Amino acid sequence: MPTDLVSQIKAAAHNQPAWLQKKRQLAAQLAANFPDNAFEQAILDHWQSVDLTEADDGQGDCSTNDYVDLPLFTASAKYSELLQENLMEKAISWQDSRLNALHMALLNGGRFVYVPDGKVVKDPIELKVTCQQSNYHNLVIVGANAQVTIVEQQTGASPVPTFFGTELLLGDGAVVNYYQSNHFTAQNNWQATRAYQAADSQLNVYTAFFDGHDLYTDTFTSLDGDGSQADVKTVAISNGHQRSEVHTRIDNHGLHTNGMIQQNGVALDHGVLNFHAVGKIYHGSHQSNSNQESRLLTLNKASRGETDPVLLIEDNDVDAGHAASIGKVDADQLYYLQSRGLTLQQAQILLTKGFLLPVINKFPDSALRARTQKELLDRLEVAE
Repeated sequence: MPTDLVSQIKAAAHNQPAWLQKKRQLAAQLAANFPDNAFEQAILDHWQSVDLTEADDGQGDCSTNDYVDLPLFTASAKYSELLQENLMEKAISWQDSRLNALHMALLNGGRFVYVPDGKVVKDPIELKVTCQQSNYHNLVIVGANAQVTIVEQQTGASPVPTFFGTELLLGDGAVVNYYQSNHFTAQNNWQATRAYQAADSQLNVYTAFFDGHDLYTDTFTSLDGDGSQADVKTVAISNGHQRSEVHTRIDNHGLHTNGMIQQNGVALDHGVLNFHAVGKIYHGSHQSNSNQESRLLTLNKASRGETDPVLLIEDNDVDAGHAASIGKVDADQLYYLQSRGLTLQQAQILLTKGFLLPVINKFPDSALRARTQKELLDRLEVAE
């Protein structure tokens, strides 16, 4: 990165609150102290030319009487205390890695959503943007006993690797349904979705990784409060020469917490799809549950992938389990389907849909289910 990065940030952020200016400058300085991993380096190599342009997402102020929905930099001044306390502090930490630190330092914009205590938002809040810059960040705070559904459909239009970050902070008894399906233009991209949950909160995350570029995903939730629950359902596909690394983790800290991970994926052509799932129950998290299921289907010899289930258990009075499988399309099944008049491609698509639909059909929103199915067919270049 340029040696005068701090000076560039200082100049670009001069209209932002003093706390945010300082935080971004500190993040730039901290970034130099971290080692890189291979996937991070593939992104950072392209961040040599710094773009500090503030994103214009075209949404403006979308707030209602029930919730706040503002551009991130606007909110940093209007709701300064909330953002100063929470932005990249409790979920995605700007001090955890070089990539996170530079994401904070080079921040181009994003959205701030705040649902006050007790509010029940009936219509979904849509985070839909085509972002021309590389570092876009959403901060979502849902107050105690509030309920909301949020749909994130973002497109990274920059040819430079894009980092999409989303933080979900749930108060006591909050209920959040979060749907996510993002797309990118650059060859290498990073997507982090991290949550912090207070007591008795419930988070349901539904993700579809159907983009056609190399992608590293980091989905993580911390069940900090007693009785909190998280359920993460994922469908993914990797084709061409694409490589996808899907990391999902749920940490049980509180008593009586419940974490569930379910992910199904398909690899074809020369695609690589790796599922990494971690469930950790910390000492003292009595009567907690951690379960995960990862299923991967490869459609031809050149496609490949891994399912890497990990359980880390530090307490006795708990329930934990994992299931993982990697399967190839059965030649007899293909032969039978072709004998019934289907082409080879049609037979493969039929089997693929049958493999992914059990997860997609658990998405409670019917419109989202239909859209996810269409995205799958589009990705496989199938016209109905």
